[in-house]
Amino acid sequence: MHFRNEYVFGGFLVIILLIVLVQVGVPAEVKLLPPLPTIPCRGEPINVDTDYTGTVNEPWTCKVQCEDQKLRYIHYANGKATQCEELPGCNDYGEDHGITCTPPATTFPALTGSKTTK
Repeated sequence: MHFRNEYVFGGFLVIILLIVLVQVGVPAEVKLLPPLPTIPCRGEPINVDTDYTGTVNEPWTCKVQCEDQKLRYIHYANGKATQCEELPGCNDYGEDHGITCTPPATTFPALTGSKTTK
């Protein structure tokens, strides 16, 4: 009986070793998160001279929204935009959470002044 237990224990270790080797040798399936849907910016723009880089740029740019109670978004120099918090709040919600929005075409002078050919 003692001889048989050693084989059982050795077989168990071999099975564990095979499982570990299979897990190391087989690449894990990479699951990418789907991109966030593009949402249109709402309200009036707050134009800033800095580029949006995905981090917090300026402290509390949306503060003006608390003063006049008009919904706004931050429009950055590189054309990106982030939405301010819903009223009655006035935090830089989009900037703080890395969520961008698409500003209206009227925010981009280069797009509204396009030439047409006849």
